[in-house]
Amino acid sequence: MSDRVSLTIIGAGVVGCAIAYKLSSKFEDIVVVEKNSKVTAENQSSRNSGVIHSGIYYPPDRGKLKAQLCMPGNEQLYEFCKEFNVPHAQTGKLVVAAKEQELDYLEDTMRIARENKVPGAKLLSAEEAQKMEPNIRCLKAGYFPTSGIVEPTQLIHKLYSLAANAGVFFLTGTEVVGVKPLTDGFEIHTISGSQKEIFESDLVINAAGLYSDKIARMVNPDSPYDILPIRGEAAKFFKNKRADIHHAGMNIYPTPYAIYPNGKKADVPFAEYKKLFTEKKVLKTVGVHLTPTFDLINNEYQIGNLVTIGPATQRVDERENFSENLLPPEHYLEFVKSFFPNLTLEDISLHQAGVQAKLVQQYDWVIQPDEKFPRCIQLIGIDSPGLTSCLAIADYVKELVESI
Repeated sequence: MSDRVSLTIIGAGVVGCAIAYKLSSKFEDIVVVEKNSKVTAENQSSRNSGVIHSGIYYPPDRGKLKAQLCMPGNEQLYEFCKEFNVPHAQTGKLVVAAKEQELDYLEDTMRIARENKVPGAKLLSAEEAQKMEPNIRCLKAGYFPTSGIVEPTQLIHKLYSLAANAGVFFLTGTEVVGVKPLTDGFEIHTISGSQKEIFESDLVINAAGLYSDKIARMVNPDSPYDILPIRGEAAKFFKNKRADIHHAGMNIYPTPYAIYPNGKKADVPFAEYKKLFTEKKVLKTVGVHLTPTFDLINNEYQIGNLVTIGPATQRVDERENFSENLLPPEHYLEFVKSFFPNLTLEDISLHQAGVQAKLVQQYDWVIQPDEKFPRCIQLIGIDSPGLTSCLAIADYVKELVESI
C-alpha cells in the first residue's frame, strides 16, 4: 500500500462493503480498514436477523434518511441478491395487533406505510391474517409483501468479494487509533497487533458502526454524537416440532413500541408513546418478532425449520458484550405469547446476540460531511434498516463524495 491513497473507508460491515463496492469504479486506490480479522467476523452486520424491511417504520418527519433510503434499498437488495445468487426470500410480513391498545400503534404503522408509498401494504382482519399464518392470534394485522430475509454473512461476503476483485484493498485485523485532519486530507493512524502504521488519505468515510461516534471524534473532537449500545438478543424454536407452532415462513411482528434507554419496554398507550418519543425519553423498536432462517440443504440455501425470536433488548456497557447476562427463554415467551399463543417455554432455546448502534441524540441516521472537515463523510448510528438500505446508503454516500 502506498503512503497516500484517494479514499479510506473505516469499517467493513455491510454498509462499508457496499460503499466500497459502489465506489470501486470511481477510485483506483480505496483502502478499507477493519479491526476484525475477517470481514464477516463478529460485528453488527453479521449478528443480524437478516430481515429485509419494506419501509413501514420510518416516519419521514422524524426519520428522513431512513424513510428516503429504505424502499430503494429494498428494491436494490432484491435485484443484487438475484444477480449475484445471494440467499434471500421475499417472505412478506405481518404486523399484528393482539390487544386493543396495539390497534393505535398498528394504525400509525399503516399511516407511515402510506406516506412512504410502501407497495402492497394492506390492513387485514384476523381471519385474513390467519389464512397466511394459521397459528397467530390477532385483532387485525398489517400485511407488507415486500418484506423478506437475506443471509447476512453471504451478503457481506459478496459485497466484499466484488469490491476486492475491483481493486479495493481490505486491511483486516487493523484498528484505526487516530485520524488527523490535514490541509488536503487526513493522516490515518492504525495498529495491527504490535505494528503501528501511518498513511494519508484524500478522503475518509466513517462507516465504523458501533464505533462510529469514536471515529467521528477522532476527526472532529466537537462531534456531538454518541452511540448507545443496545444489545438485541435472539432465541429460537423449531417449527416442525408440533403442528400448533408450525410457521408458514413469513416475518411475524408485533406492533412497534417504545423502549427506555435501559432497554425496558414502555408499555403505554400510543398518545403517551408519542409524547415520550418527542421528548427523547424513549427509543422506538420494531419489537420481538418471529423470523424464518435459512438452512444449507444439499448445498442450497432454503428456508429451514429454525425460527428465530427477537430481538429482546437490553442496554450494555461494553459495545461487544455478546454473551454476559443473557435474557432467559421466559423473556421471549412473555413477548410473543400474545400473538403466537401455542409456543411454550420448552420450545424455546437461546440463539445469538448482536449490539445495535443507536444514536442518543436522534432517531434518524447521520450521513453527512463532517461540519469542520467535509472531506470526511460521517455515517453515525446506522441501525435498522441499515442492512436493507446498504446499497441505497452507498449511492447516497457516492453523491456526497462527488459533491466535494
